[in-house]
Amino acid sequence: MAYELPPLPSNLLTTKQYEEQQAKLLSEEAELDRDAFLKLFTTQLKNQNPLDPMENEAFVAQLAQFSSLEAMTGVRTSMDAMAADSKSSRFLLGSTLIGRKIERLSNLVTIEAGEQVTSKADLPESADSGAFSIYDATTDELIYKKLFNQMPAGPVDLTWNGQDQDGQVMPAGQYRFEFVANRDGNLTTLPLLNKQTIAAVSWDKEIGELKIEMEDGSVLDIAEVGRIEN
Repeated sequence: MAYELPPLPSNLLTTKQYEEQQAKLLSEEAELDRDAFLKLFTTQLKNQNPLDPMENEAFVAQLAQFSSLEAMTGVRTSMDAMAADSKSSRFLLGSTLIGRKIERLSNLVTIEAGEQVTSKADLPESADSGAFSIYDATTDELIYKKLFNQMPAGPVDLTWNGQDQDGQVMPAGQYRFEFVANRDGNLTTLPLLNKQTIAAVSWDKEIGELKIEMEDGSVLDIAEVGRIEN
């Protein structure tokens, strides 16, 4: 007469049942931290069937998986610490940029009283004439205008001495520069390269990088800044 084994207690798992349970957990894409993984691992060991215990290969695989998780946790902790240090260093560097000037394409310029300013343009082709005009940025009042004749193609330096058309020194403030080239009766407003002051810096959480806020209200990536002056 064959001897039949008694049924297994409900809390014990066969090797097959254990593998099915593990596959189900993985398929659920549950994000387990180190403590949860260790708790699950020890629970499975405690509840395994003594007549059909976990095979050595499965046990080693579990240990390897736990070791990998432990290593990844350590790497992530180190990376988070490095990111925090990097943010602090960059933000400290950014704070030293406030008040400094950079060259960029913009027609708004802030000057001190009577300060001489040189704006730069690039003529793609020769022009019959050109007009360099300065306006009060607040009132849009024309302050100064200089005319040019027979301008060759290439770079053009446009200098303003900080005075109005009558030679009066203009107060500190923000002014709008404009340069219009005339070729065969066709008028073209050219972009101007001017020096602008950095007003503030901020931190962009999404890209983890500094943002430079300019005096005209525009915002630049730190990578867009090529040259900084006192």
